[in-house]
Amino acid sequence: MTTRPEFNLVREPWIRVRLTDETLAELSLQDIFERLSEVSVLNGETPTQDTAVFRLLMAILIRALRSEGVVVAPGGSLAELWRDIYRSDDLTEIVQEYLAKHSARFDLFDPVAPFFQVSDLATSKGEHSDASVLIPDVGPALFSTRTKNDAEGLDAASAARWLVRLHAYDVSGIKSGAIGDSRVKDGKGYPIGTGWAGALGSVQLTGPTLRETLLLNLPMSALAVGSFDSDRDLPPWERTPDTASARSADETEADGVVDLLTWQQRRVRLFPSASTAVSGVLIANGDKLSRSNQFEEPYSAQRFSWDQTKKLGRETWFPRALDPQLTVWRGVQSIFAEAATGTPLTQKGPKATVPDRVAPAIKQLQSELGEAIDEELGNTPISLTLTGVSYGTKDAVIETELFETLPTTVALLTSDGAELRHEALLAIDRVLTFRGRFRWFFRQLLVSAGASPGDYPDKQVATWMDELQLAFLQWLAGLADHTDPKNADLEWRKMFYRITERAIDQAVDDAGPRAAIGRMEETDGTNVLHSSGRYRDWIMKQLREITGARIPTARQEPANPTRKAKSKEWIAPGVVEGLI
Repeated sequence: MTTRPEFNLVREPWIRVRLTDETLAELSLQDIFERLSEVSVLNGETPTQDTAVFRLLMAILIRALRSEGVVVAPGGSLAELWRDIYRSDDLTEIVQEYLAKHSARFDLFDPVAPFFQVSDLATSKGEHSDASVLIPDVGPALFSTRTKNDAEGLDAASAARWLVRLHAYDVSGIKSGAIGDSRVKDGKGYPIGTGWAGALGSVQLTGPTLRETLLLNLPMSALAVGSFDSDRDLPPWERTPDTASARSADETEADGVVDLLTWQQRRVRLFPSASTAVSGVLIANGDKLSRSNQFEEPYSAQRFSWDQTKKLGRETWFPRALDPQLTVWRGVQSIFAEAATGTPLTQKGPKATVPDRVAPAIKQLQSELGEAIDEELGNTPISLTLTGVSYGTKDAVIETELFETLPTTVALLTSDGAELRHEALLAIDRVLTFRGRFRWFFRQLLVSAGASPGDYPDKQVATWMDELQLAFLQWLAGLADHTDPKNADLEWRKMFYRITERAIDQAVDDAGPRAAIGRMEETDGTNVLHSSGRYRDWIMKQLREITGARIPTARQEPANPTRKAKSKEWIAPGVVEGLI
């Protein structure tokens, strides 16, 4: 008789972590909550895998606290509750009791209710794929995590990690048509969108250990009685096991934050071999989540849509995904966004710019809760972690994973940091405004050297943006140290000017003598000289205007300054001292 393989995620090691002593380990759910203060960060194969596992851990933590009655009654203080949780020595025990109660539902190969799966999921032809389809690098080879031959058979720990990630970030596209799914046509499951987390620009606070990280990101409204339905906002392991049938044939709403954190956008079945290895997998469509107005999602900003608001007749917001080209800049904009006065529909103008809604896990720091967190962790080094996916071709393929870490402090994110956050937004506005002008400048240098007007200098602009980004992150790391926001602004404008002036000089040099001589072009009966000197004068004027720099009249720019004079003798004292 063949023994059924067993792999229980509560007891078996499967979560990859980096410990505070820099060693690597794999831990079970039981172990990771026992050793929260020993774990530095999750350390899986990809950033999205870590984010998906983190969402699972947070769902467990929230449900454990609710089950133990660690909640606040209407009118109670969320700040005091958070402080009690942070100082409690019972947190691990609370979670361990919860995991023990539900451990049977965490068995990866349970014959009735396997974890995050449907036990009898099948197609009419009885087909399934090999285990490699769980891993996003097999096919286009996006990640160098393993080769196809390696992935054809996965050990149970690897399969568990990729299974959790799949539900969160799976690509859209046609899926296997499962028996029992009324939406299947001609044996196919037609696209219903990516995993829910794939639609997000995920932002999380990261502390020195996983304990601080979990508590920094704990959405406290999820523990406020009256803000959740404890009978409905449940994870899959507390519900009746899913079947091939979806909750609804159409889009459906989540029942709360726990439901969102563990959303089952797919129906999956793993096929184990005689050992605990996974040799095959079947992936079908699951529950199609409405993408609009999911305000209980704790880790993503929301962007306002005028078009959908007009179409639906109500305010409509969507998750703010990360911008592949401007991940840091747009990410900080969403994190530091300032609330508008009134509702979007009362803003002036037909399509007034509406600031993003800040992710709830970040927004809550701007309340009394933020003061409590700052009291406990104000001197603790933390960072903001941005994670997302850039999909291509109808969201059916992954182009790249996006991951950035931004240094910050708790104080900067509280109400006391509002003025400094405003200066950061101004700094970003200057960069993005100047970016378009700088791109035009590079194009004109190409024209001056005889290139086609259609040529685009994307590489040069990207190089400049990369250097600016490094400087911006350095500036951001020290932003909370400023007592005067205007001094912080002045410091950034100096950095912006110096970096950009160097890039301009380098661009003019690289354009060469042909661009310096230039060429004449007739436009509307007028001769126009295209030359690097002319366009340098133009872009420098733009730079001075946007940074507030001025040249003291006592030291005018020499007609042909040497590089030494420009970079050391003239620019440093003249422009820097003249910044306003």
